[in-house]
Amino acid sequence: MSISKDLLITYGAEMISLKPNEYLFAENDAPLYYFQILTGKIKLANIKGNDGEFIQSFHHEGESVGEVFLFCKHHRYPASAVAMEECTVLRLGRYQFVQLLESDFQIQLGFLRNCAERTYYSYLFLNSLTSEDAAHQLLTVMTHLKENQDLSEKYAFKIPYTRRELASMTGLRIETVIRILKKLESEHVVKITRGRVYF
Repeated sequence: MSISKDLLITYGAEMISLKPNEYLFAENDAPLYYFQILTGKIKLANIKGNDGEFIQSFHHEGESVGEVFLFCKHHRYPASAVAMEECTVLRLGRYQFVQLLESDFQIQLGFLRNCAERTYYSYLFLNSLTSEDAAHQLLTVMTHLKENQDLSEKYAFKIPYTRRELASMTGLRIETVIRILKKLESEHVVKITRGRVYF
């Protein structure tokens, strides 16, 4: 979801900067702000210390991050938001954000659509986790990413993530992801050119 920068500033949003690996918010923090990325990329992840991480989602320029948790009155963030590169983010307090939503039905509708899309993907992905087929899990993630770009042609979508990131998004081992991608290439489901995966 993207709200006009000028409108957010009118309601009191402030600009903050993050360095790579800096937290926008941490797991178990109280959700107090609406965040919208102006520049950079942020991942929403459960950090497991030396055991790695499970990436819930990636958020890019123009997207919001963690906004659905503002409406969970007694809950805290279930994951951390971490900058993957230098980022500039607009931060607007919860009360001001609710006022903004109340002021414009079209913005409310956009917010609800955004929440619905993310919830839909969560259901798809959780369902894929019940499958013992690791290829199905990986294909679910790649299909969702491609659909978000409104692409349908074969090999039209270049997967923007590394094999390690795909492993972190699916809960699979990196070796498993590499093996599945090679198998999918042999079945002509994906094409791999100079290390990049096209789906």
